[in-house]
Amino acid sequence: MVSANPPKNPKAKLHTDPSKSANNVFHIGGTPVEFPYQPYGTQLAFMGRVISTLDRAQRDGHCHALLESPTGTGKSLSLLCSTLAWQQNYKLKSRNVNPSQLKPAPEAFTDPLNYGGGFVPEVEPSGQGNAESVQPPAESNSKAKKKLAPTIFYSSKLLLRNRDVGCSEFKNANKVKAHPSLQKGGCHEAHDIEDLVKVGQVVRGCSYYAARSMADDAQLVFCPYSYVVNPVIRGAMDVDIKGAILIFDEAHNIEDIAREAGSVDIEEDVLQKLHSELEELCPINALIYQPLCEVTQDLISWMERRKSTLEKREFQHYVSCWTGDKAIKELQEAHISQQCFPILLECATKAIKAATDLELETPHLSGMSVITLEGLFSSLTYFFCRNGSHILDYQLALQRYIKRDASK
Repeated sequence: MVSANPPKNPKAKLHTDPSKSANNVFHIGGTPVEFPYQPYGTQLAFMGRVISTLDRAQRDGHCHALLESPTGTGKSLSLLCSTLAWQQNYKLKSRNVNPSQLKPAPEAFTDPLNYGGGFVPEVEPSGQGNAESVQPPAESNSKAKKKLAPTIFYSSKLLLRNRDVGCSEFKNANKVKAHPSLQKGGCHEAHDIEDLVKVGQVVRGCSYYAARSMADDAQLVFCPYSYVVNPVIRGAMDVDIKGAILIFDEAHNIEDIAREAGSVDIEEDVLQKLHSELEELCPINALIYQPLCEVTQDLISWMERRKSTLEKREFQHYVSCWTGDKAIKELQEAHISQQCFPILLECATKAIKAATDLELETPHLSGMSVITLEGLFSSLTYFFCRNGSHILDYQLALQRYIKRDASK
């Protein structure tokens, strides 16, 4: 579903501003796509599939595509260029711009292999589709502005290190966001995280929290898989994916990421630290923190009672496992049931949000406790969802072992 006008010079070099050169614009499926190089046929076909998927999503309300391409064929570049081009075209249609010039090249119908990689659109959805068939994402934040086009969430295997370390420059995050170099016309108008770090060092502000705040108005958001896959993290971080364009790069990692998002491993001392913090926060807002404080204490008490009944597996390693109804019974002994879980989940979401909100200056959970709470309630959410239809997919395990000192 691709039609393209190739540049006259097949050896066209990368320009600093491709939008000023017609040699860098290719009409693919009725959408003008800026591409920094002369694209290969596989790249044209790849971008065509991306655009046709987005067209179908606009027409039908949703659509998915699993796209593969050999290593070294520029998948990420093709993904970004085609998706951003479709998003830009969406905004043009929303502003009632006449898209008649976005028709595919006539030669594509007679010689599709040389004009678009072999795919010609049956209709012209990108140029003449109904712009109202896909609505912009619903805004969960009342302060957020209505967007002209769906936000693009580009998820990849990013690792966040030292998340348990507090940020001493948290309050100066807004100084990073408002820095002149990051505004329109500034030297870092199109910026990446390294640019934000440099600005943060200048104004002594937190680039991480600045990036989170700036994501509300962004058209393209790069994030780890967990920000999209994990419902607890997604809710606490106000990541609204309704009506958005989701891209999972290196999607072969998704199975492991999904399994990791649905599992949790919590050590007793970490749970005790979480309980201590919740206990200190109860006087501030008992409606949120008291139920969480009680359930963590119940979990600790349950672990203490079960320690003496664990089965020996190997030297200094004892473990017991429960599945199905037995797992439910064990959780009920810790006062965690399907009936009370929605209330606990609401409290956990509010507690996590309070700890990650830039504008709130009230005491809140530490970074490590937030991670513990996210993991615990993410797994319990999957465990109890759909009236417990996934209970048999889970195994509740309690183990006692000698913890080795990794530094020795």
